[in-house]
Parts: sequence; structure tokens; C-alpha cells
Amino acid sequence: MPPSAESPTPSSERHESRHHVQTALERLIRLQQSRRVHGELTSASRAQVSQPAVVLLTRLQAGGGGLAIGDLAKLARMDMSLVSRELRKLEADELVTRTTDTRDGRITRVGLTPKGRGVVRRLRRVRDRHFEEALSGWTDDDLATLGTLMGRFVDDLSAVRYREADEPG
Repeated sequence: MPPSAESPTPSSERHESRHHVQTALERLIRLQQSRRVHGELTSASRAQVSQPAVVLLTRLQAGGGGLAIGDLAKLARMDMSLVSRELRKLEADELVTRTTDTRDGRITRVGLTPKGRGVVRRLRRVRDRHFEEALSGWTDDDLATLGTLMGRFVDDLSAVRYREADEPG
């Protein structure tokens, strides 16, 4: 039998590997966006907030002090109208506060309340425990490799722009 009949060519192996990565990534995204998973997370953390609200709360926590609403929308990669709608709900639930920027009165800053920080802490604890259990069978080397490769993968995906379907390359 010729060598090409016994095993795929390097380019077809590469294509198959890329397809495997893309499929795994799509499964991960669907899992993270799943209503069921979100329901389990919020139930376990006793935090009845929407999926977009979880993102906003965690971005606010990471941002330290108050963030301008526009900056929060950029960090969360969300449309301003969605951010405004979610912030109204979070404010009504006393999880965030809005203040006017002291240097520029046109800017509204949003920050977490103590209650909001508590919700973020509980969400983080539940997520951390979930990851710890899911990765409990992985070696330290496996985890280090995954972390390095995932970081590189995200950086590369962020750096490369989409091109038209019929554009060469």
C-alpha cells in the first residue's frame, strides 16, 4: 500500500486537528452559555442574577473601584443598552450603586455594594470548587500545559481578524 493510503497526509492531519479544537471550543462555549449550567451556578451560589449580570458583576469586581458604564460595557463586550438594562436590575437588587464622576459630571460610575461583593464571592467560590473537582484527575503538568496553550490560543484568536469567505489565504 502506498504511504498516503496508510495514514493521512500532514495537511489532512492538521485539518482534522484544527477541526477537533474548533469542535471542543464550540462545546465549551455552549456549556458556558447553557441555561442549565447558569441555573446550577446561581442556585449553588444563592445568587439569582441573569447570565449578563454575572459577567457585569465579575467585571466590576475585577475593575476594583467604580467603572464608567462605557468602560464596563467594553470590558464585558456587551451592548450599552443591555448593560444599562442589567444595571437597572442590579441596582434595584442593591448589588451595584451608581455615582457621578467627581472630575467629569457627564460620566456615571458603577460600583459593587457590599451585597454585590458577597454575590461575586459566592459565585467565585462555586466556580472555583467546580473547576477543582472537574480537574481533580489532571496532573500538575497537564494543568500547566492547558493553561499555557489556552492563553496562547485566546491571544492568537484575538490577534487574527476575520476575512471574507472568498478572500485567499
